[in-house]
Amino acid sequence: MSEEKKRKKFDGRPIAFCVLSFFAGACLFLLALCISLRVTFLSPDYMTATMADGDYYGQVQEEYRKQLDSLGHASGLNTEFTNGFVAQLDVRQDITNYVEAFYSGTSTVLNKTPFKQKFRSELDEFAEKNKKEGTEPDDAALEYLTNEAANLYSDAVEIPFFAVVANFIHNLTTPATIAVVVLLAAVLIMIAVMFIGNRQFMHRGYRYTSYALLTAAICTAVLPAVITFTDVVSKVNITTWSLYNLFVNYFTGIVGYLWVFAGSYLFLGVLFFAVFASKHNRLLRH
Repeated sequence: MSEEKKRKKFDGRPIAFCVLSFFAGACLFLLALCISLRVTFLSPDYMTATMADGDYYGQVQEEYRKQLDSLGHASGLNTEFTNGFVAQLDVRQDITNYVEAFYSGTSTVLNKTPFKQKFRSELDEFAEKNKKEGTEPDDAALEYLTNEAANLYSDAVEIPFFAVVANFIHNLTTPATIAVVVLLAAVLIMIAVMFIGNRQFMHRGYRYTSYALLTAAICTAVLPAVITFTDVVSKVNITTWSLYNLFVNYFTGIVGYLWVFAGSYLFLGVLFFAVFASKHNRLLRH
């Protein structure tokens, strides 16, 4: 009778390992999220690479040229002066410096002093060449025009919606890196437990690991799938073409990273399950 009870005794190990595989899958999902954010949203290199790939610098320069041309016409400047001055601007370097300062937590405001000095020098030279006989350039008007041109340039270089989260980005970088290390260690420990806990039937370790990977694949695919099928990124309303393209390319890249992780998890999950099935069938044949 006691022997029969032993045979009928409930074995909770499969349930425990299924629960463990679920937690491993959740950690894998969080790992994909943290790594994706760490190499994109929290990385100045990703921002500058996205800008370069989408010709952001050229678009900003052209938009600023048009704005300065409109300001100049209202103040007596001609298009030749505007085109010549804007062509001399190193927009790429100014934006790169701004992005680096932004991500380092130094500043979210462009230093306009070098621009003002350069513009005022060019403006004084232009005013001197084009002044009418018997008149002197109005210093107050020139100063006003310089300040307005600098404000337009500052607005062109700075990224409005990023300035709101500047401190958040700077403060999150280190915790995100730590989270990646902790989650990776937790996943490796849980997978090791799945194999060590099934030493007599090692193939079960592959099965529970495949459960974890497939769970992670499903969880990771949900967010990019929703963003992709609703096309919410391209529907955002941003005033300038340069910022719109930057926003779309930026978040499309983040979604792409999540798709890569989801696909990798799916591939590995299927692979581990195939190994489990192969080993299981081999045991049944013996």
